Amino acid sequence: MTKKIFFIFLFLFLTYEQINANALNEKTKNLEENKRIQQQLNKKLEDLASDILNGEKTLKDLSLQIQILNSQTAKLEESAKVQYKELNMLTSQNSNLLKSKANMEGKLIALLAKDFAYDLPIPEGYVEGKESFLAFEVLSGLDKVLNSEIFKLSKDYEGITKLIDDKQTQIKKINDNLKDYNDQITRLQDLRKKQLDEINKQKMDRAIYSKKLQNLQAQQDELRKTLDQLRIIQRKQQEQQEQKSSKIANNNQKIRQLGSSYQGSAIKRYTGKKTIAPLDSFTVKQKFGNYIDPIYNIKIFNESVVLKSKKSDAMVKNVLDGKVVFAKDTSMLARVVIVEHDDGIHTIYAHLDKIAPNIKVGKNIKKGVIVGRIKSDLTFEVTQKNFHINPLELISLN
Repeated sequence: MTKKIFFIFLFLFLTYEQINANALNEKTKNLEENKRIQQQLNKKLEDLASDILNGEKTLKDLSLQIQILNSQTAKLEESAKVQYKELNMLTSQNSNLLKSKANMEGKLIALLAKDFAYDLPIPEGYVEGKESFLAFEVLSGLDKVLNSEIFKLSKDYEGITKLIDDKQTQIKKINDNLKDYNDQITRLQDLRKKQLDEINKQKMDRAIYSKKLQNLQAQQDELRKTLDQLRIIQRKQQEQQEQKSSKIANNNQKIRQLGSSYQGSAIKRYTGKKTIAPLDSFTVKQKFGNYIDPIYNIKIFNESVVLKSKKSDAMVKNVLDGKVVFAKDTSMLARVVIVEHDDGIHTIYAHLDKIAPNIKVGKNIKKGVIVGRIKSDLTFEVTQKNFHINPLELISLN
């Protein structure tokens, strides 16, 4: 009774451990996937597009490999069926041969024992007579018969041993062939799993990419609306209508624009003196100008740049002396500060995590004054007299 309780307890414990292990593996898998999604969300638009295109190439390669393996496996499958049948037959034959061999070994042992008995030495003091002579003649004849039987049985034993070896060689060869077939099946299953994982990654990456494009359009729309209200950049009614009607194109459409920004934005080169950058250390995450999206065939004109700070909670500095004309929260661009400068220049600082408490509309501020802080990315835009300027032409990148 105690043993029974112990085994029940052991079974329940092992089952519990297995459930925990499966749950842990699932959690680890989910954490890894969430980490990958976060990495994709933080990537540049063009890098994410590159990942999607590479993923499509990987899927094509996987499909081709699966197609080849499917064809090879189909051919091997017919051969495997025949070989499985042959293997069963050979195994059965080998079993019978091994039984015959064991039987022969028993017979050989018995014959050798008899032969040994007939060859026993003559006892001491033995007197040879007529009867003993006849007995020796009989024994000699029996010995010859036994030797003949032993020889024949030995030959049969040798033959059956060779047959067994031959069958074993055939069985090994078939097993090797079947192992190749089973390995092929395993490779095919692995490829199909890899293909499914890649399809799921592609779906997720495309969803992230589409969302990024939509957010980019919405953010540009909101900023244009703000600039229009402040009479910094004024646009025609026709352009505004185009902006509302444009949508993300499908894969099979020709290249088209996203919003009215593409070719609708008036741009000019900045030829003045360079000034300080709004961040101390950064990389350019999104460049100014044309971007042709390779996934949905959309033309985008980036009117701003996105600067990625090399440290978190970074301070954002005003780049030229000027007056604050806008400083508040927005729905798409988080917190935004716009500063008006001489010669019709305006600088826009968007996606601020915080606006500095001393930054108020109407206040004059000097170059280098902190306008706010960011967690990671700063959207920085520059205009001059109804024209957009590449912000990287205005600031020093040293």
